[in-house]
Amino acid sequence: MSIIISYILFITLFTTLALGLYFSLQFIKLI
Repeated sequence: MSIIISYILFITLFTTLALGLYFSLQFIKLI
Protein backbone atom coordinates (compact mmCIF):
# COMPACT_ATOMS: atom_id res chain seq x y z
CA MET A 1 0.00 0.00 0.00
CA SER A 2 2.79 2.43 0.89
CA ILE A 3 4.50 1.66 -2.42
CA ILE A 4 1.41 2.82 -4.33
CA ILE A 5 1.21 6.02 -2.28
CA SER A 6 4.89 6.82 -2.82
CA TYR A 7 4.47 6.11 -6.55
CA ILE A 8 1.51 8.52 -6.75
CA LEU A 9 3.50 11.17 -4.86
CA PHE A 10 6.43 10.73 -7.27
CA ILE A 11 4.16 11.11 -10.32
CA THR A 12 2.53 14.19 -8.80
CA LEU A 13 5.91 15.77 -8.04
CA PHE A 14 7.25 14.98 -11.52
CA THR A 15 4.12 16.40 -13.18
CA THR A 16 4.35 19.57 -11.07
CA LEU A 17 8.02 20.05 -12.02
CA ALA A 18 7.25 19.41 -15.69
CA LEU A 19 4.40 21.94 -15.70
CA GLY A 20 6.54 24.49 -13.86
CA LEU A 21 9.35 24.08 -16.39
CA TYR A 22 6.90 24.32 -19.31
CA PHE A 23 5.25 27.50 -18.02
CA SER A 24 8.62 29.09 -17.20
CA LEU A 25 9.78 28.41 -20.77
CA GLN A 26 6.57 29.93 -22.15
CA PHE A 27 7.10 32.96 -19.90
CA ILE A 28 10.69 33.37 -21.15
CA LYS A 29 9.44 33.31 -24.76
CA LEU A 30 7.09 36.22 -24.00
CA ILE A 31 9.91 38.43 -22.76
